[in-house]
Amino acid sequence: MSKSSSTLRVPSLSLIHDFRQDLWIPLGTLYVNPDKGPVLNLSVDVTVGDIVSERHISDVKVVDFKTKRTTMGYRGDFSECNYLIINPPGSISLHSFTIINSTERGAICVMGEEDLLTIPFLLKPGEKIAYGQPDTGVVVVESSTETAIKVFKILKATVIQYGI
Repeated sequence: MSKSSSTLRVPSLSLIHDFRQDLWIPLGTLYVNPDKGPVLNLSVDVTVGDIVSERHISDVKVVDFKTKRTTMGYRGDFSECNYLIINPPGSISLHSFTIINSTERGAICVMGEEDLLTIPFLLKPGEKIAYGQPDTGVVVVESSTETAIKVFKILKATVIQYGI
């Protein structure tokens, strides 16, 4: 690491590698455009992911300025954020939980990765959440404690060393 970067210890729930494929199964309704184009203009409470947040209407947008682990050379930077969180890849940080639990609207920008941040929104009653299903479409899921608990069972509490 360069002298200007630092390492943080981030309390998190981490996805156990053996269970990664379990999360490829959509948690809700999968929307696919029959013409093989993008799905556009769904209206939900929360969008998780850069492409989904750009193409759909929501009160809360969660972005990390990357898609498929590649930095998006476009639109937006951290100055457009209402909230900035640290969330290491393959995890859900305690910091993320805290911000998500208290957010009703605005942009949540993630230093790290936002892929698993749909999960904390599942605990907020009455939320409709949209996230991308890579190379397929958009999944819309309604918050449900039961669904959240199923997913939480495949996560492991840990402290992650994360360089920023």
